[in-house]
Parts: sequence; structure tokens; C-alpha cells
Amino acid sequence: MKADRNRQPPKFYTIEQIAECVEVSTRTVRRWIEKGLLVAHRVGGLIRISEADFQGFLATHRDN
Repeated sequence: MKADRNRQPPKFYTIEQIAECVEVSTRTVRRWIEKGLLVAHRVGGLIRISEADFQGFLATHRDN
């Protein structure tokens, strides 16, 4: 139980934050979501991307 108290809640990003981070347009991020390349969650009617999903996307789609 003690470990649960130290656990941080997951961090979520907006589409705008993701776009800024990877230097693309918000429309590009929306296309990634529509194509299923980037997992997004609806939270209270807002679209959010979890840090874990974003890191997974980056790992999968980075240039080699």
C-alpha cells in the first residue's frame, strides 16, 4: 500500500502541446489520432494524450 501513495498520476498533454513539442501543426497531430497512430483520450469532452502514449508514439515513429 505504501508504494501506491508515492505513485504520481499520469500526465496528459493537449494536441497543441504535442504539436509544439514535435514542431508540427495541430492538424498533423489530429491526423495521427484519426489514423490510430497516436492514442488520444476524451476527458470531459477534451482530447488529451497521455505521456505514456506519446512516448510510445515517438519510439515507434522516430527516424532511424
